Amino acid sequence: MNSENDFQSAIRTPPASAGVIGNGNRPAQSRAAQFISDREGNLPVWVRAPKFGHEFYSGCSRPKLYEWAAKGLIRSVSIREPGRIKGVRLFHLASILAFIERCEATALRQEQIG
Repeated sequence: MNSENDFQSAIRTPPASAGVIGNGNRPAQSRAAQFISDREGNLPVWVRAPKFGHEFYSGCSRPKLYEWAAKGLIRSVSIREPGRIKGVRLFHLASILAFIERCEATALRQEQIG
């Protein structure tokens, strides 16, 4: 059997007990379906900044991601448990790619003008 197909079918058809645990008004099964629908193809919704080199999907370096997030150009969230000093910062991949496309469009307009 193809393990990737097995993985994909497991994602699409969760076990019957998956909807038993709920959070608020929505059971876990519907939350999982929402997370899967947020994805575009095989791209993740959120990515971490790389410790070394460039981020895999966008090609951006860690300092650039933090700079753009600080300026409000891309979406970013810091997740930290209460009482903890350290957490994890995640960057919204779609906002990174949209920002890159906006930069490209601006560059093309400036090229046409000048």
